[in-house]
Amino acid sequence: MSSFHVDVANWRVRRIFKVRPQLCGDDDYIYAPQYMPIGPYHLDISSGEIEKEKTRSVRLLQSLSNEAGLRALMEKLEPLARKCYADNAGDMLSEQFMSMLLNDGCYLLLFFVDYVSNDNRAPTCDDDDEAPVAAVSRNTLVRDTVFLIENQIPLVVLQRLHEHVTGGTTSVVDCIAEPVQELLQKMFFISKKPRHAPPQPCSHLLHLVHYYFEPTLPPVPGKKKKTKARRHRRPTGRWRRATEYMRYGNVRFRVREFADDVASSILDVQLRRGGTVWVPRLRIDSNTWTILRNLMALEELEEKRPVTAYCLFMSHMACTAEDIELLRRAGIVDHFLSNDEQAAQGFAELCRGVVMEVDDGEKNYLRNMWHELEERCDSHAQQLMGWFRHGQNVWVAVAVLVALILLACQVIQTLNVGAGR
Repeated sequence: MSSFHVDVANWRVRRIFKVRPQLCGDDDYIYAPQYMPIGPYHLDISSGEIEKEKTRSVRLLQSLSNEAGLRALMEKLEPLARKCYADNAGDMLSEQFMSMLLNDGCYLLLFFVDYVSNDNRAPTCDDDDEAPVAAVSRNTLVRDTVFLIENQIPLVVLQRLHEHVTGGTTSVVDCIAEPVQELLQKMFFISKKPRHAPPQPCSHLLHLVHYYFEPTLPPVPGKKKKTKARRHRRPTGRWRRATEYMRYGNVRFRVREFADDVASSILDVQLRRGGTVWVPRLRIDSNTWTILRNLMALEELEEKRPVTAYCLFMSHMACTAEDIELLRRAGIVDHFLSNDEQAAQGFAELCRGVVMEVDDGEKNYLRNMWHELEERCDSHAQQLMGWFRHGQNVWVAVAVLVALILLACQVIQTLNVGAGR
């Protein structure tokens, strides 16, 4: 029995929107496809070769069903699909819009499902000789078709095409979920334990990706607060740098390795008793910032914003080369960039233009951890321990320790002399 059924009449419309200019800034390339346009927003970059590839996809699915049925299906879906785009994609004529839905829908289905051999195939980010479009890397096609918020079509279109081709009521998400999971596993965003498809219909492919990013760990209970006033004594603020938490809060950073039999994602950050922050390893390559920024853009219309909360945490913690070195030695950051300075710059710019109410616990799942770490940094005892353990000048720390010991001995001797009198 399929775990996913699309009721078109009651299907929840979720916008596929263009990124606001304040968030986009000068980074248009992060949200725009490099080669393969999907949906109405980037049709200007299409080419004859791209259209031929999409036409081949349509013809293949037509051979497995019938052309008239596919066209009639697009006519039924057009009103609902238009509601998913800004201004209802009003500048596109009906025939052009329906052709776009059909061409892009058929292309995406064949990107994930081999209907001839009845097999689901995982899109890979590795370059190979079997890329669907000549001279275009598989990495580029995956980036364009899966991870860009502006480059999507409603998943209900794929569902209806899938039902038409297969002649049944099976779920297109059941076919796509496994390949998407394998893709995210190869990119080290989630653990290898298989997960069920989302219990609620997803809006589009990036929405499905977002589902697998959600944190899985329950928060570790913190210390009980004495009064309600103390619990809210200050608003949640900006994260400190990793090196500052280490020196002023005696905080240790450890990498949380994924276990094959446990569902996890890179968002499973946790502060444990004793002041150890466990953070899953983040592997940084040419697509990391693009994926995270598009997921943050998606979350701007969501009630919960876990990816944004995680990105704010990492962007503040790892904004200098010194912090990158610390986190890299701990195994938390693994980058393939030229140097630590370049990685730090990427983190520092990751959340540029991002706005979030960090004091809202529903949106910011790391809010309580911020307050626990601030308490450690406010503690004179933790400050002293952090200074001794992680101070830059070890010999100064040793000299101070020796001086304290001598002072203690002198005080004890004075007390003993006074007692003897």
